[in-house]
Amino acid sequence: MSIRVRRPATERLELSQGDFLIVKQDLTAGEYRAFLRAATKPMALAAGGATPAMELDPIAAGEAMVLAYLLDWSFQDADGRPLVIADQPPAVVRAALDHLDHASYMEVQRAIQAHQATTEAARDDEKKTLSGGTGPDKTLTSAA
Repeated sequence: MSIRVRRPATERLELSQGDFLIVKQDLTAGEYRAFLRAATKPMALAAGGATPAMELDPIAAGEAMVLAYLLDWSFQDADGRPLVIADQPPAVVRAALDHLDHASYMEVQRAIQAHQATTEAARDDEKKTLSGGTGPDKTLTSAA
C-alpha cells in the first residue's frame, strides 16, 4: 500500500533585496481544483451541441497560483512595518499583492512558478522510481 496523503510542508523561496516567501511545498487535490477554477474563464455553452471547453485566463492564472501557494513573506509596508499576510483570508492577501509595485509582484509570481515547476519535476522523477512490476503477478500459478 502506498501513502497518498502528504503532510503539509513549506519551503522558503529567496528573493532579491534579502526578501523571502514562505510557500506550500505541494497543493492538496482540493487546493489544486480551487486553483484551476480561479485560473479559468467561465465556460460558455457552445451552440449546436459542441463540447464546451475551459479556457485559461492568463492574468487570473498567475494570481491564482500565487494565492494558492503563498503563506507568508518578509515584505514591509511603506513605513517599514511588516506587511502581514500569514493566516489572513484570501481577500487580504490579494489586497496586499495589489499594493506591491509591478516588478515586485512579478518577482513573487516567477518565484512561485519556478517552485511549482521544480516540485512537479521532482514528483515526476519520484513516480519513475517507484517500484511496481509490469510483468505477471507472481502469486498466480500456472494451470498446467
